[in-house]
Amino acid sequence: MLAAVGCSGGQDAATGNGSADASATVGAGMGGPAVDVNVTQEALDSQPDPWVLTTPEDAVRSYLAWTSYAYRIGQSSVALPTMSSYEEVRVDSYIQYNLQKYRLIDQILESITFGTASAEASRAVLPATEEWTYRYVSIETAGETLEGPYSASYETTYTLVRNDEGNWVVDGVEATALGTVK
Repeated sequence: MLAAVGCSGGQDAATGNGSADASATVGAGMGGPAVDVNVTQEALDSQPDPWVLTTPEDAVRSYLAWTSYAYRIGQSSVALPTMSSYEEVRVDSYIQYNLQKYRLIDQILESITFGTASAEASRAVLPATEEWTYRYVSIETAGETLEGPYSASYETTYTLVRNDEGNWVVDGVEATALGTVK
């Protein structure tokens, strides 16, 4: 299956239901060249549940689910409602970095444990401990594993802000690996 990488993924902002254009090649996001990316139908169909942005914890879970989906299909636009424009640059940059290496990352959050949030009216800081599994897949041969699977653990701190609708969105992530990350 050929998926378009870049800013043409349909997204229903009210429900969090998105779509990936599986038939064209477009410019890749914020600055990358047009790239043909082959992803499996299974990857396209692995769309997360609609986002929930009512609490910092729910917003982080939604951000992680939708960002993982964006990384898996190579389209940052599908995750935009879960993050600020500041964080969008970071997410899109990571997708572009992987595309330059002719790969995508297929990552799965195995567990997350939240610490106590420090929240104000329009800003929150939320610590967490996370366990992930991941693999790198080819953009040339859909579904082909290039490296992995691997496991990784992190101590993370999420900074969240309220968007114009009053919902929480991720504005920044600080992550410290607890061991080796490949």
